[in-house]
Amino acid sequence: MQENPLIAKGIIQQDGEICKDKINLVSGAITPPFAETIWTFTGGDMDTINRLTHIFLDMNTEQDREQLFNLIRVIYGLMGLQFSDEAVPIASHPQALEYFVFSFLADFGEVIQELRDEEIA
Repeated sequence: MQENPLIAKGIIQQDGEICKDKINLVSGAITPPFAETIWTFTGGDMDTINRLTHIFLDMNTEQDREQLFNLIRVIYGLMGLQFSDEAVPIASHPQALEYFVFSFLADFGEVIQELRDEEIA
């Protein structure tokens, strides 16, 4: 019997609980290059970044979250970045996906704020 890839990658534990620390690590690894590339591609245009952020937030619902995850993956690829193989199976587990998106959006906002602060300084 083949082991569940989410268990094998440490995303969920044997008892079925999600491992928030592991999900944070996965999100924390893919979000900074995503946010930095968005910043570069938009020239730091906060209007565009805010519109994108609002789309992400609007799609962060139970019914749209998997599509949001796929949209993030598509944008990641369009920017020429390699999406994490470790993150891909997260979309198959609703609780893991919900926490991943939460973590991704929080990290995205933090990175954009840091880039804005650097620009102002």
